[in-house]
Parts: sequence; structure tokens; C-alpha cells
Amino acid sequence: MTDHSSVSQQEANSSASSEPFHFPAGIPGFEDHKNFILMSRGNMRPFLWLQSVDNKEVCLPVISCLLLTKKVLRYMTEEHLALIGTPPKDQVAPYYVLRVDSQAGTITANTKAPIVINLESKEGYQVFMEGDDLRVDEPLADLVPSSSRRDS
Repeated sequence: MTDHSSVSQQEANSSASSEPFHFPAGIPGFEDHKNFILMSRGNMRPFLWLQSVDNKEVCLPVISCLLLTKKVLRYMTEEHLALIGTPPKDQVAPYYVLRVDSQAGTITANTKAPIVINLESKEGYQVFMEGDDLRVDEPLADLVPSSSRRDS
């Protein structure tokens, strides 16, 4: 597997695009929505939004897995990659779906089921992976590399 630890934030965010990505199976909970765009909003980077082309209200906050400490590509099997056409590893863009709890002031990442996009074919899929250290509600603060953390 490719080591993405040297990927810069700019490279990891570069796939924000108005060109739609096709999700043949939709996304769990949004199976009727097959086409999404990945977009950024103002100064909100590194956060991105995966927005349905068919319904602008269907919009999921995501972050590139390549920016964080848990390297999701090491958990990906050939079966996972086959879901998006078996692209070369450097053409796989993995994203964690985020959950923002504004009342608690927390953000969690679903590290167990990332969104993966084939940058060549523009196909995407939410894959479900095995791993004892993968969670559906991992605190985002625990995934930020120590060199990127702001001192309080």
C-alpha cells in the first residue's frame, strides 16, 4: 500500500470539484442519490461537503483521510477497491464522513465506513471495513496529527 503520510493538505483537498462523482449504490441513508459533487466553502478547509446533485439539502461534511493520523488505505482490501473499479492507489481519494454535534461542541469521524472515490472514473462508494480500532464515532481531535494541533 502507498504511504500517504507525506501528502500535503493542499494535495489532499485538491479533489474539491464541481464535476459530479457517481455512486452507483448511492450512500447508505441516501440510496436514491447517485451523483454528488465535492465542494469547499470559504475558509472552512480542510472540511469539505459531499453534496447531492439532485437535492442540494443532502450534504454531508467530510474530511480527507490523508490529512489525519489513521491511514484508512491500509485497511482497504482488493474487494473494496473493486467497488470503484480497482484504480491505482494514487487515484483513490478517501474521505471520512463527519458528525457535528453543535450542542456538545464535538466533531466525530466515521473511520469504519469511509467514502472512497476513484479519481479516474469519478465513481464513489461508502465501504465498510474491519478493524478493531475503527469506529463510527471517532473524535476528530484524536485523529489530527500532533504537528497540526493548535496549542490552547
